Amino acid sequence: ALRYRSAIIQSRRSPISRTGSFLTFGLLAVGIIASIATKFTLASIPNVLPLVVGILVLDALSQLVPQNRFVEAVQTFLHGLSYLVITILCAVLAAYAMQRFAFPLQDRLFAQADMALGLNWFDYAQWVDNHLAVQRLFHFAYDTIQVQIALPLVVLAFSNRPNELRGYLLAFAIALFVTIIISALMPAAGPVAFVDRATFHILQFTGATPLEHLTRLREAGPLILTDPPGGIATFPSFHATIAILTPLIMRSYPRILVSLLVLDAAMLGGTVTEGAHYFCDILAGGGIAFFAYALAKRIIRAEDRSSHHRSNEFISRPYPSSLADFG
Repeated sequence: ALRYRSAIIQSRRSPISRTGSFLTFGLLAVGIIASIATKFTLASIPNVLPLVVGILVLDALSQLVPQNRFVEAVQTFLHGLSYLVITILCAVLAAYAMQRFAFPLQDRLFAQADMALGLNWFDYAQWVDNHLAVQRLFHFAYDTIQVQIALPLVVLAFSNRPNELRGYLLAFAIALFVTIIISALMPAAGPVAFVDRATFHILQFTGATPLEHLTRLREAGPLILTDPPGGIATFPSFHATIAILTPLIMRSYPRILVSLLVLDAAMLGGTVTEGAHYFCDILAGGGIAFFAYALAKRIIRAEDRSSHHRSNEFISRPYPSSLADFG
């Protein structure tokens, strides 16, 4: 009986940690408060309600079929997917709303940091622009970010590794939260804002910070933005964070890891050109990935110890043998 009750507790454990939920609500709160303070409305943010309702319906239907590992994996995947979608949308709102505070642009600082590293963005971009095969590889790898965000969720959910999945979702939330805050406090237009795009024949910089959005966000007065949102963060690069975080999470799967290492090396190279990032943006994004991964592991261990302690207290609690025991 004790083992059965313990199994019930374990099976109902959510892939979303308490800290992860707190971070998502934190992003939402930051976005709402900043929007109210700056009289900003992001009218083009996607409506997530139909997706959430659809996921809840699928989850409810999955409860009606015989429960097995596959069904449990589907339920875990659905919970994780809803969490990722909601967290990302909250982050988009927070990122755009916080740019309204118009902190000083830090492009000079980032350009000087690249120079101190002995790296020249324009020379590198020109070299990539002159090598079509490299540019196509970089462009393809750069556009895989959504797939790489979803990959650990799919693999860990269907491999029955709930603790590792909780760690990934938490690490993702930590990295996204830190990125949004830093990019708002240290905004930048990106190096492509200071060069003539006509000098490039292949590169389109489709992932660069939308300069029109950045300019409008930094203007005083009420603003209703109806354009589709884009990646407004320059420093640090979230593409670089994902390029490091995903292989870290998937390192227990050698075949997947080898492919990821090749793909993410190209993503890091393309982040500089396709995303028009400074080299220091890449280093900062990678550093955040390691930080978020290490911090998430510590938090998950602490939450597990707390949960195990409460579970033991519950299991060791004696059953009432009669109605008198309730008194």
